[in-house]
Order: sequence, then C-alpha cells, then structure tokens
Amino acid sequence: MRIRHLVHSCLLVELGGRRVLVDPGAFSAEAVRALGPEVLSAIDVVAITHQHTDHVSRALLAEVLAASPDAVVVAESETATLLEQADAGPMGEGPAVPRGRTLSLAAGAAHVFPAAAGEPELRIEAVGGRHAIIHPDIPRVGNCGLVLRAGEGPRLGITGDSLEPVPEFHGIDVLAFAVVAPWSKMSETIEFLREVRPVLALPVHEAVASELGRPIFLRQSAALAPAGTEVRDWGVDGEVEL
Repeated sequence: MRIRHLVHSCLLVELGGRRVLVDPGAFSAEAVRALGPEVLSAIDVVAITHQHTDHVSRALLAEVLAASPDAVVVAESETATLLEQADAGPMGEGPAVPRGRTLSLAAGAAHVFPAAAGEPELRIEAVGGRHAIIHPDIPRVGNCGLVLRAGEGPRLGITGDSLEPVPEFHGIDVLAFAVVAPWSKMSETIEFLREVRPVLALPVHEAVASELGRPIFLRQSAALAPAGTEVRDWGVDGEVEL
C-alpha cells in the first residue's frame, strides 16, 4: 500500500493494483491537477466521505472523471444523491455526476471491486455515519469513515469529519485522522487516538491551520498518543509506503 497526501484530507491510495482518490476537495485542487494525466487517467475509484467542499469539489471531481473515464465514485449516501443533482449544492459549482458512475455507501455497507491482474480484490467499507457537531444550530450531515483493504494486506482507515471511535478503527494498521478541525479540540483528538489505538496515525485535515499552528497540533498528538501508536508526519514527498 502506498499513500500520498494531496493537501488537507485528499489522499491517493495505491493498493491491490488499483488507485483510489479520497476526498478531492477544493483545498486540494492544485495538488490533484499536479498529478498529471498519466496518474489521473489510471484512477479506478474516487471515494468521498461527505459533502463539504473541503472534501469534494464538484468542479475538481468533474476534471478527475473526465481524465479517467472508467473511474467510479463511491460516496456517502447523502453526498451521492447530491452529486447526481443538477444544482451545485454545498460542493461548489460544477456538473452533476452522470448516473451510473456513482455508488452510494451507507454506514455498515461495503463495495468490493474485482481483483486487478495478479492482485487481491479491493474492499471499501463505510463506518460511522454522521458528521461531528460543528454547532448545535448547524444541521449535521452524513459522514462515512472508510476502511480500505486489498485481500489480507494492511487496513487503512479514514475518519472524514468525525472522531467517533467506531470498532472498525480499533487497532487498525493505518489511520488518517483529522489532526485539527473547526469542530474539534485537541483533547478530543488525543482521547480518540487513545481509544482506537491505531498502529500508525497519519495527520490530515490540517489546511485549516496556519503553517505556524499546524506543528502544535501534530506535536501534542504525537506526544500524548497511546503506547503502540506512532503518529507520523508526511515526508517531503508526502508519501507513506507499507
């Protein structure tokens, strides 16, 4: 498994001979475009945790789908419905996703993709179900955490905008967690890591922090993480390989 961080919560995950682009939001547009046509044309799945524009930009998604005509979109159920509607909605301006290219993913469900040549099949499972509370006056939207796995290889968990310690994240091999968010505080992030105890924790959702502020959240997450959990920052190339 190879994971590449493309700003904020966007990841390019290579496993089982397939490429999965996760949460291509507005903050990540430049980094996604910089992948170039060769990489973009080989994307198999675009996986989306929820409808907020920092996790899915309709305009950027349209570019990705145009570059990779065989890619399908696996999205949290509310998000999948909105993507197929003509109006822009909360995801910014851009065309609707053609029907037939979107697969709805509700909590507890999974999509299994056939094995690539010589590789195990790819499984994408949804966990959780609701966005963290931003403010009581703001309605909560759907949010599906994701668990990606190819055969018996390492499992990658992706929280989206939630710190719900769902059983599927407990002891998981790799977890991409929101290290800082408008809806969280540092103590909640640390208690979440202490409860689920991933082997490796990778920080995402940090574009909302300044360059000066980001290290504070990462440093405390690493210092206060439970025994057996490594909180690792992305390298210069933004990649982690397992």
